Amino acid sequence: MAKISLVTTVLNDRKGCGEFFEQIKIQTLPPCEIVIVDGGSKDGTWDYLVEQTANESPIPIQVFQEVGCNVARGRDVAIQHASYDLIVSTDVGCEWHPNWIEELVSPMLKDPEVEAVMGSWEIDESALQGWGKVEAAWLTSTKFIATPESHASSRSIAYTRDLWKRIGGYPQDLTLAADDMVLALLLHKVARKTAATPVPRVKWGRHSTLKSYAKEARRNFFGAGEAGIWLKDFFLNCIRLFAEIIFLLSGAIFNIVGSKWVGIPLLVMGFLLVFLRAFKLRDATGRLVALGEKYALIKMLTFEYITKWNGLKGYAAGYLRGLWNCQDCRNRLSKC
Repeated sequence: MAKISLVTTVLNDRKGCGEFFEQIKIQTLPPCEIVIVDGGSKDGTWDYLVEQTANESPIPIQVFQEVGCNVARGRDVAIQHASYDLIVSTDVGCEWHPNWIEELVSPMLKDPEVEAVMGSWEIDESALQGWGKVEAAWLTSTKFIATPESHASSRSIAYTRDLWKRIGGYPQDLTLAADDMVLALLLHKVARKTAATPVPRVKWGRHSTLKSYAKEARRNFFGAGEAGIWLKDFFLNCIRLFAEIIFLLSGAIFNIVGSKWVGIPLLVMGFLLVFLRAFKLRDATGRLVALGEKYALIKMLTFEYITKWNGLKGYAAGYLRGLWNCQDCRNRLSKC
């Protein structure tokens, strides 16, 4: 039987922890232990976790609390306390198929050369509400189908402790987000061989409010900025977005002051750029219409602009912070 340590982190998710334990218990290949690091929960999650360690359980549970630690630090602490060499990582708050662990580690059990397996996952479409439907339509697909070369998320990934050590662990100098992307980038440069499970066995719940998506975009791209990845994409998106703003704003100003011969061409250029953006979103808009949403194009453009704007702001702030505070992460990436 494979000796597996399942690791995760949690912060203020008492309900998610309960569902997590119930679904892990019925795995066709259960882990030999569960290791959870709590970042300082204040909603009863920590007390619940401590109770679970005292209860009789078919799977031994280790829990640790480090108030204020980020996700990267929490994952590293969990792995440091893990008893076994085969590490499976996930996020509390997901939904797991009973075959998830068995299928995820299968390539490593069949081939000793495989040091990491990229797991597939999908958005839980059955639970989508509000702006969650807009995001689902905005995405090319609600399923992430992993390949051996994929930059997999830590919500569904398996790797050896030795590989984790050679990578140097997760980038703890990042504030909150992008740690799993950095790990994936490093992993593919260090691992002897990687594999993937192409069938999604993890479902990920999504937000329902536009405010939550704006916050998520700002947070995720802040982390990417700290790491210094995706810099080219940042500049391309800045140029496109600010070109639209400048043409429309300057065109409106020139029209107001009476210089319509200048203002009208500028407005035309601005509206043309907006039209081109809307045209690129035509398939996504069609998917949103198919979901029964009214004002599909307006909602799609609103989602596009709000998430892009907040993502760019987050990236810029993160990039500046990373110049002084994330040199370890950046140096590790540059060496690869």
